[in-house]
Amino acid sequence: MSQLIDEQIEENVRFCEELLKRNPGFVPVEEEWGEDEYESPIQDSGAAEPVVVIPAASGMDLLREEPEPPEHRSILKTAASFLICTAIAFLLGVLITKFVANHTMVDGSSMEPALQDGDNLIVEKISYLAGEPDRFDIIVFQQNENTCYIKRIVGLPGERIQIQNGKTYVNGKPIYDAFGDGDMDDGGIASKEITLGRDEYFVLGDNRDGSEDSRSEKVGPVKAEQIEGRAWFRITPLQHFGVLK
Repeated sequence: MSQLIDEQIEENVRFCEELLKRNPGFVPVEEEWGEDEYESPIQDSGAAEPVVVIPAASGMDLLREEPEPPEHRSILKTAASFLICTAIAFLLGVLITKFVANHTMVDGSSMEPALQDGDNLIVEKISYLAGEPDRFDIIVFQQNENTCYIKRIVGLPGERIQIQNGKTYVNGKPIYDAFGDGDMDDGGIASKEITLGRDEYFVLGDNRDGSEDSRSEKVGPVKAEQIEGRAWFRITPLQHFGVLK
């Protein structure tokens, strides 16, 4: 997760640098302070030029400091602009990666034929902020601190799940599953009926005989807090570019 955030922040910082290069006046430079002078609204009718009135110096005028050189002020303002833009880039990187979407790559064959090893995907998170995961959604979830899995939801919270004779039963009835490829020779922990908790999901890989999923004691039912988001869009390979089903 930290790597994804870093990548998003780096992208935003590059944008900031490009913005400052193309717009050197991104933060406007204030006008230099000088002596107060103005054109008098009253002009001598016989004068060829307007009369300029310069007010006499006051005590406050004598206490004023010399203004900083324009070049120094410009450098400070540019540095301040870059720091502000970098801070915004960092914030956007964290927010986008945590709450909107991030990129992931498929590693392995457990989701074949739907997903292939090396596929690059967009994982969106907004759907699950507004609602709950649905049956047959492809999700990415945190298996441990360093590993995420990508699987398909088969069982929903509170349902009874059993795998028998290669079929998946939900609440005692077999479900029609058009995504599973291959027979399930081993039902694992679901060989006997199990009941999911209020925040648990039962997930399977589409490549049923080549997937480590909720049938395994190592994985088991996936808790809602483990779910990173829904695998939504495939970027590459280009011949399979598009929304996932």
